[in-house]
Amino acid sequence: MSNWWADRGIMLSSTEVNRPALFELAARCREDDEPDWVTFLWHVLAWGVAGDYRNASKIVASATDAEQRAQLNGVLQSAAEASRRSDICSAYTAIHGKVPRLGPAFFSKFLYLTSDREAPGPRCLILDSRVSAAVFTLTGTDYSKEKAATYERFCGDVHRWSELFGVPDDVIEFRLYQFGRLTASSRWRWLHAEASLYREGRQRVGFDEIAARRASRMGWTIV
Repeated sequence: MSNWWADRGIMLSSTEVNRPALFELAARCREDDEPDWVTFLWHVLAWGVAGDYRNASKIVASATDAEQRAQLNGVLQSAAEASRRSDICSAYTAIHGKVPRLGPAFFSKFLYLTSDREAPGPRCLILDSRVSAAVFTLTGTDYSKEKAATYERFCGDVHRWSELFGVPDDVIEFRLYQFGRLTASSRWRWLHAEASLYREGRQRVGFDEIAARRASRMGWTIV
């Protein structure tokens, strides 16, 4: 884990932050009489920044004094509570535009990690540019608009796919993320790989062949 957080006086509870650890941390936070969702957000950011702290700096700076921190904690608590009861629109609305530089790519991670994994219906999931681009490449469906209704539709669709294919909703989300990385979040790269195979004389081209071609061009190995 980077020293970036310690340099700003923020102590993370673990040197390794992953999905299971964050769900556990959210559960412990929820049990407190006065939940510290700000510290939980720092853990979520530490998990999601992937070495780019540009937006993280602005977000952390928005809670430098006690009053700012209390305001941020209130926003996060409202969002976490709505996410926990699977009120997807309310959860999105509670946090969208409320924190400088905290966009959907990051705050949907917060909503996902504060959701109820045992919920029988749709729940909050991660929707970032990789996931959005992947769905658009595969289905032509656009989830890029930053609106609560769009986010709710995405979560509902992934839940429907989860039931259809018998796969957990967050597994589908993660596979979409991986696919978004494979196409570098650009549909034309997928179409270009497909066309290149046909130009080589292939009569029929399937998903696996296109994925293998994209992976080869990115220097990846598909097992």
